[in-house]
Amino acid sequence: MIVRPSLFSGLRAVGLLFLAGAATLCQPRAEAEPEAEPQAAATGAAAIAELSRRHYAALEEREQAVVAAALADLDAVHKSYSPMVGWTAQLLYRAGRTQEANEIVRGYVGKLIRQAKGRIETMEKQKAAGTFKSLPVASGLEWGEPHVNGFGLWAILNVFMRHGDKMDQSLRDDVQWICTRNTSWAGSTGNLSFLIPFNLYLTEKMWDPALLPADGRYGARGEGAMKMFYRRMDYTVSRGSPEFASRPYLIYNIGILLNFDNPFIEPELAKRAAMAYEMSIAHAAGSWLRGNWVTPAGRSYPAHFSQVPSGNAGMLWTYFGGPTPPLGGISPAVYTAAEPWRPHPLIVKAATDRDRPYVHRSRFDGVNHFQTSFIDRTYGMFSTALTHPPTGRKSAIWGQTYPYGVMFDQPDTTKASICWMTVPACDDKPLTNHTQGISSRFCEYLQREGALLLVANDLRNPEFLPQIRADVKGHKQFSVETRSILGYVPDGYLALVDDAATHGRIFLDYGSVLIALTASQPFTWTPRGGLFSGGGLSKEDSEFRIAADNAALAMEVAHPDEFPAASPAERLAAFKRAIVAKAKISLGTAELPGEPVKGQDPAIPVAPRVVAKAAYVDRFGHTLEKTFQGPAMIDGAEVDYASWPLVDNPWIHQDWDGNMRISDGVTERIYDVKAWTITERAVAR
Repeated sequence: MIVRPSLFSGLRAVGLLFLAGAATLCQPRAEAEPEAEPQAAATGAAAIAELSRRHYAALEEREQAVVAAALADLDAVHKSYSPMVGWTAQLLYRAGRTQEANEIVRGYVGKLIRQAKGRIETMEKQKAAGTFKSLPVASGLEWGEPHVNGFGLWAILNVFMRHGDKMDQSLRDDVQWICTRNTSWAGSTGNLSFLIPFNLYLTEKMWDPALLPADGRYGARGEGAMKMFYRRMDYTVSRGSPEFASRPYLIYNIGILLNFDNPFIEPELAKRAAMAYEMSIAHAAGSWLRGNWVTPAGRSYPAHFSQVPSGNAGMLWTYFGGPTPPLGGISPAVYTAAEPWRPHPLIVKAATDRDRPYVHRSRFDGVNHFQTSFIDRTYGMFSTALTHPPTGRKSAIWGQTYPYGVMFDQPDTTKASICWMTVPACDDKPLTNHTQGISSRFCEYLQREGALLLVANDLRNPEFLPQIRADVKGHKQFSVETRSILGYVPDGYLALVDDAATHGRIFLDYGSVLIALTASQPFTWTPRGGLFSGGGLSKEDSEFRIAADNAALAMEVAHPDEFPAASPAERLAAFKRAIVAKAKISLGTAELPGEPVKGQDPAIPVAPRVVAKAAYVDRFGHTLEKTFQGPAMIDGAEVDYASWPLVDNPWIHQDWDGNMRISDGVTERIYDVKAWTITERAVAR
């Protein structure tokens, strides 16, 4: 683990690393137009836009740009409820701008206090009117108000823990009030179940525990919290982070690990947290492609995004680079720039060495979930396969994620850099944060390098037809009579061949990747026809659906270098010839053991289930066969999921429950997850 001294030693003003001289910190993007002469004193929105426009080759350059943009964005920071306000305030404290930092924190805490007092006032009015309904709790005690945002408390507690000695007494009192008066100390999601007990533990340590609510309904605290924290560290290093690759929630699952380095946490736990954080970043490194995070996510959205890293992918941008995201005081990049941890060079190499194609395998978000990413210089295909044990609960993918397909280099930030296919979890408008998701009750995937097969089963079963969602005002379902395979085709292709209506095929050339989509039946597609559910990055985006009882769709990709030609149209035509000559798709059925009905007489034989079975032969002659909720076969051999690693790529390997090894062929770095040690040694030759 590398921990560098703070960038801000001796820093007293933004001007020392600021905007008029920003051009000396970086190189412009290759595709950028000639630049105007920099203004002598760029400030505010213009300065942030300029910093966000540039490309930064080195981590130190990205760090400086993030800091400069954050400190130029204080007006927006004052208005924001984002937890990143706390880390922008820490930048100010470290720069010696204590009064400005105090005012940022005072404003943030003040907003939360006003909300809290408003909730208390509403509760008292409801009690007087006899209409108050408390949430049920096991202890029988009343769950009162206020319920304070756990993300906001995390930001406040961290800035107070590190810089509370620089705050005046009035501000310290306000921080104490909001932290100790909170009543919402329980969390159910992967991130909140970790973040909220951490908040509670720190609150109890920093103030008199008697000020806090009684035990019994507020989650882990004290010794219980410590045991839970140790279990979380064990899980993270041996199973991977919960909600891995989540654009909204990554920072709350692994970012907290850096904040265990404080006087209230025993040193052994702080050491384990730092190691768990480093391993989590290493888990992500092998699937990073210049801003595209080419890996399935257990919980994430949206379904349409550009190569400019959105959400908490901005954390990885700070470490590994790529197109610059929108910078400012509430960008997630502020967190990684403000925290002193920096990745080891071996991890950086794993995230940036993209000269040759390779396969990256991982195993996150469930015991029976198996991810594959195939990355070939300028694109990456990704998916998750499922296995279904003979007994017990079936595996499932949460619908609140983006579907599987291919991400690719797309320099035009107005265009999406992902093309995908799914049977959607929620095929509706207006677009909700479930996006189109994946309904794994109806579809499954199998991938071999750059070929991906989707098999869809029982789409028209009347027992499981889509239902109108009553929780979204104005909600409209695409269909309540059938489910279907949904394909998303982003704008930005340089050439296309539309054979959907005749042969069930589409061919696309995006300059960085060639894509062939092959369906088990003809279908209708309107290029640049828009999206039913909304979203997307361009009005020219389009989608298609394939409706049937059972259906299959394959996606096969290639690097443009494989088909040299004078124009994109000629290149795509050559790719099409290769696909049509060799690739084919087939769809049939297979029998699987039936499932007994609860309470059924065991002496009565259970009828077998008939499910969809699809096969795809790629242009190299490799055969992918997938039976829905059944076997996965590649070239006649069943895929060995039993030995699937937690992570594996040319630089990093870790078995399920095993130690992690990172190597560049010269040096190897070993993470022992039982002894909690990190060692380096020369690679034996």
